[in-house]
Amino acid sequence: MDRLIKGYGEFKKRADLRLYEKLGKGQFPHTFVISCSDSRIVPEKIFSAEAGDLFVLRNVGNLAGLDDPCFLSALEYALLHLEVDNILVLSHSECGAVKALSEREHIDTEGLEKWFAHETYDGNSMDEAVRNNGIRQYNRILQHALVSRTMKDRELKVELLFFDISTLRLERFCGDKWEEIK
Repeated sequence: MDRLIKGYGEFKKRADLRLYEKLGKGQFPHTFVISCSDSRIVPEKIFSAEAGDLFVLRNVGNLAGLDDPCFLSALEYALLHLEVDNILVLSHSECGAVKALSEREHIDTEGLEKWFAHETYDGNSMDEAVRNNGIRQYNRILQHALVSRTMKDRELKVELLFFDISTLRLERFCGDKWEEIK
């Protein structure tokens, strides 16, 4: 806890007070990000985002469960109240959640069993399985009626990106292939 308190002190010294005064009156993020809880994946850092830019939902495996009230409430709030312009699924290399799906003995608690009930390890390698997990979440989002309606009513983009932790490579899913973002 002492580390966090010290970090807060550093944050407070560097923080843009004007920005936070403005944010105290409301938030206007441009993107809803569904990301993994993995401590190595920090969307705000990866995208050099400021406070207020991203509305982020982090969970184990960046899952977009259409029966999950946490995901649904965040999605609905992002689209209906914050009116974000983008939805981004951020997948990443070496995902422990996907690895657990390949080694089911790691899914050994009631919470994990429920969380991963509808998920599978789909791939011939860890890299392929992680990417396929991202595609599965991306497709779920596209199937949601509110997302479809919002895409028709106004310009809403839904994207899937893959971040490689060890190389910092970022790739975009383009329907049938992945393209590196340079």
